[in-house]
Order: sequence, then C-alpha cells, then structure tokens
Amino acid sequence: MKKQLLLNLFRIPAFAGMILFAFISAGCSLYTFSGHGIAGIETISIEPFDNQTAEFGIRDDLTDALIEKLLSNRTLTVAGQGSADAVLSGNILSVTDRALTFLENEEVTESQIIITIEVVLTKPGQSEPIWEGRLTAEGNYQYQSGGIEEREEGIEKAIERLVQDLINRLTSDW
Repeated sequence: MKKQLLLNLFRIPAFAGMILFAFISAGCSLYTFSGHGIAGIETISIEPFDNQTAEFGIRDDLTDALIEKLLSNRTLTVAGQGSADAVLSGNILSVTDRALTFLENEEVTESQIIITIEVVLTKPGQSEPIWEGRLTAEGNYQYQSGGIEEREEGIEKAIERLVQDLINRLTSDW
C-alpha cells in the first residue's frame, strides 16, 4: 500500500511536467523573434514626406534614406501606392540646431541637429490609421569652421536614426 501511494505521488508531478512541457513547446512554436511586422502587410508605399521647415532638400533625403533602408532590410517590399498593402506618409515638423559643447571663451565645439517628424501608416481605402506617431532624432557633429558640410553631417546622422526607428516600428510585431 505504501509502495502504491509512493508511485502515485511520483506520477502526478511527472504528468503535470509533461503537460507543462507540451504547453511551453506549443507556445514557443507560435512566437518568433524575426520581427515580421504587422499582420497582412508585406508591401508598403512610401509617400514623399511633407516639409514644414525651411530646410532645403531634407524631404528627399529622408524619403530616399527610408526607401533605401527598406530595400536593404527586405522585411517589407517597397511598392507603388496602387499595389501596396499599406502607405506610409509623414510631415517633417522641425529641424533645430543646438550647441552642445563650448570652450572657455564660449566658442562652440560641438553642435546637434534635432529633427522631429510625424508619420501615419494606413491601409489603402481605410480612413483609420494602423499606426501614427511623432518621432524625434538627434545628430551630433563637430563644429569647427561653421561650414555647411559639418551641419550636413548632423542632419545625415539624425535622418539615419529616424529611419532606423521607423524601420523598427514598421517591422516589429504589434
């Protein structure tokens, strides 16, 4: 009788362990870390961003960088608006310059560009957005001569960060 009771005590945890293992195994097979993005969206159309700033050329720079990153990322296929599962549009709201570091004589040695955008992801034919948000990114650059090339470096870095943030949001599982 003691032996039978002891065997039954071992069977319960073993059975519970098998059930727990089955649930865990089934659950792991349903979830991946690949970042497939939003269900049902495999193609995306990128509309040129509207530019609400006085910054010349930033509209094309941002739109082109986003398309290039999507093409190299290969998680979503870039398509025309008529054949895309979703359309991404946006506004460049601001481009701000800020001095970061100074010498003792108050001479600027490092500056920062801050770009803020607003984006909307919609499905063609639907008025409700799938996702909308405001993103901000910074790009630091060494301020030596005050030339436009230095400032462009900051803009490029900020655009690169904005694009990466957008790609992460577009390709993450929501």
